[in-house]
Amino acid sequence: MPVYLLRFILLILSLLLISCSNQIPPKPNNSPLCHAVYDAGSSGTRLYLYQNKNGQWIEHAGAKVSALADPIRGNRGKSFNDVDAVITEIVSALDAIRYDGKLDKKGQAKWPAFDWKNQCQLASVQVLATAGMRIAEYENRQGSYVLWQRLKQKLQEKVGAGVQIKVHTLSGFEEGLFAWLAVKENKQQSNFGIAEMGGASAQITFPCKHCNNDSNAVRSVLIDGKLQKMYSYSYLGLGQDEAAKVMGIPSFCGYGAAKQHTHWNIKSCHDQINIANAQGIRDPYNFRANLRNAYQPIPAEQTKIDTWVLTGAFNHQNAKDIDNCCLNTRQCYKAKTACFRTIYLDKYLNLMAIPTTSERQKTNWTLGAVICAANNCLAQAKTPPICRWSKQGCLQ
Repeated sequence: MPVYLLRFILLILSLLLISCSNQIPPKPNNSPLCHAVYDAGSSGTRLYLYQNKNGQWIEHAGAKVSALADPIRGNRGKSFNDVDAVITEIVSALDAIRYDGKLDKKGQAKWPAFDWKNQCQLASVQVLATAGMRIAEYENRQGSYVLWQRLKQKLQEKVGAGVQIKVHTLSGFEEGLFAWLAVKENKQQSNFGIAEMGGASAQITFPCKHCNNDSNAVRSVLIDGKLQKMYSYSYLGLGQDEAAKVMGIPSFCGYGAAKQHTHWNIKSCHDQINIANAQGIRDPYNFRANLRNAYQPIPAEQTKIDTWVLTGAFNHQNAKDIDNCCLNTRQCYKAKTACFRTIYLDKYLNLMAIPTTSERQKTNWTLGAVICAANNCLAQAKTPPICRWSKQGCLQ
């Protein structure tokens, strides 16, 4: 064999050996499964990855990107032409979480890296939207359908055919239930109710053994291996941001209201926030008997719940907000609605007969979504959840 040919063969073999040595070994079949869930909320979309280790769910939070509903609703300067750009942001979050996030003002990474490609086997990806997309589907059903189809396609292309993809807008029952399940995971008990406050909707969920089966807010849910009747309702439009749009901000609830009204007090604002009448609590964007902006009665069983947990925006209430945002015009988050928000949250709880002193807990309903999926918790519900925001029913 000529010397030059032998050298060429040796060179090729060397390159092959180097290439093989640099490859990441394939994950063993017994590597842990993980599940990705996107919380597609009204203010933004955040990715969470979950692993189950020794019976405990480990949560890895990723980047928060654009709200899925923004290009449909025309929020934050976006239009339908931005659909593909928003989808790209959402899909790219799967890459971003594999590396530490950018440093925040304290010099800490906004999220710690979780390299799911090498640390687990991705079993499923869910994009679950809440109140922002409910409103979007009401305002532009066809555009929302296009958005969901494109998103599902791009995610499947990203993670491969072997990963299950689910994308849809949560019903109000599901959103409340998932938040309740997430709280239960920390409390390790089930005899409690939750009040969850979001940006566009507010959820009430509690066990309701004696609730009327005819109520469309009641479902039988598999919890800890047993069927348990649950009441779960979402008031669409009563989230702390949307409520200010729905009702407007009375002058007695404006930023620095006390500077405009000499005899201002909390009651002067409290009394002008009208979200209830003799029929129940106002439900601005849901349909009831084919009418929008009706009133939802509070079930009598709700008053029998002794233990409540407040979650969502209730965790951001600050006793100093009255002084800073109502009595004065100091620095406040979203100053225009700051005084209104803090008084509105308390009035909402008062109307619901839920103590404002109830325990507050920071949880993510995405954990509840994973728990429900793992246990198939809604498999024995007699009827599927209802999409109350549309006369035409659920989009998907």
